[in-house]
Amino acid sequence: MRLNVVLQMTASHLPYTRNGLKFFTKKGGLTSPEVEQICDKAARKYANRLTKVSTMLKSPPKKVDFISAYAKHLREIIKERVNHPVHYDTPLKGFQIIVNAGNGSGGFFTWDVLDKLGADTFGSLHLNPDGMFPNHIPNPEDKTAMALTRAAVLENSADLGIVFDTDVDRSGVVDNKGNPINGDKLIALMSAIVLKEHPGATIVTDARTSMALTRFITDRGGHHCLYRVGYRNVIDKGVQLNEDGIETHLMMETSGHGALKENYFLDDGAYMVVKIIIEMVCMKLSGSDEGIGSLIKDLDEPLESIELRMSIISEPKYAKARGTEAIEVFRSYVEEGQLEGWELDSCGDCWVSEGCLVDSNDSPAAIDAHMYRAKVSNEKNEELGWVHIRQSIHNPNIAVNMQSSVAGGCQQMTRVLRDKFLLPSGMDEILDISQVEKYARIENMG
Repeated sequence: MRLNVVLQMTASHLPYTRNGLKFFTKKGGLTSPEVEQICDKAARKYANRLTKVSTMLKSPPKKVDFISAYAKHLREIIKERVNHPVHYDTPLKGFQIIVNAGNGSGGFFTWDVLDKLGADTFGSLHLNPDGMFPNHIPNPEDKTAMALTRAAVLENSADLGIVFDTDVDRSGVVDNKGNPINGDKLIALMSAIVLKEHPGATIVTDARTSMALTRFITDRGGHHCLYRVGYRNVIDKGVQLNEDGIETHLMMETSGHGALKENYFLDDGAYMVVKIIIEMVCMKLSGSDEGIGSLIKDLDEPLESIELRMSIISEPKYAKARGTEAIEVFRSYVEEGQLEGWELDSCGDCWVSEGCLVDSNDSPAAIDAHMYRAKVSNEKNEELGWVHIRQSIHNPNIAVNMQSSVAGGCQQMTRVLRDKFLLPSGMDEILDISQVEKYARIENMG
């Protein structure tokens, strides 16, 4: 179909009152600032009645079954790339795969993709859409979603478990041993698959990923570019790197959003799962019974990791400006040396010394939310970990992510954040720091 613009009505994983629209052009999805401009212009025109509002259509709408067409597309990809020597049309015969759709829209993947390729999908969960989400939040980051899927995989001795978010632009998996694979682990798994296909390629992620993930990627000959949080930021960075001649095939955020160059840079959870399924089947055909989890067995995990939230104390219309103010004051404190041992990312995007590409784009992307990441050392100049502080794009709060390879490291950094920044700067007057306070007070950590 030759289309100029596509609008997708999506539930996402947010509460049912927060449904919205996604905008696409021939160049891909629009960024948050671009959508804000469209909504602002539309609101102004409507408020001033500069345009006529009509419900009359020049031609009747045409109903098109996109899901069936897309499911067929996914089936053909699996058949062609597995190229099963015995049963080409049913390459998933003999595999049990459990899908947890979380009562979102991902149920189609069970009956319209897996079943038709010969898979046993007995034990799948919550396939029927229900916008009230009666069982759990449809989110691959949700602990309940992953725990229920893990239990189903182990109970049925399944080969793979799949967790989709509501509109299937994100996914996570559970391997045949019941190990949840999301966040850094999912990025590592996809990186292992992509780097076998495209040696030396660059992987773009958001800046909340671990230093261990960087080592995992570089050990396999890849390059790791850390960029701004926000899946559109990560994807657009990958597009820009390719335009600059830097081969970039995978762009992923720790939330489970991921896009591939081969799939038109679309954040597509179903396509990610298809890549994993193909790898799983090919491993089996080559004589391996280890399962896809074996591909990331040497990925180290940070000793500590935590996320804290600080709500912005403000009227909604002023919240974004207040959040920006707090983030920029944090930057100033670090740059001025008021947080001893804290250092901002040296290139503006990341501070990994090897395998990372400095963002030298002459026309940087518009900022949808302010954020900074700082590496932290102790008084002996030993690496303690990192702190990432950012505005939430969707809600009036500031997220603080921390990782540390030292026992008690996250609490040490939290106390410094409170005592050396939040309290002396007066930011505690515009931010609710109760989560920070509670975590900083916990006794006997480390």
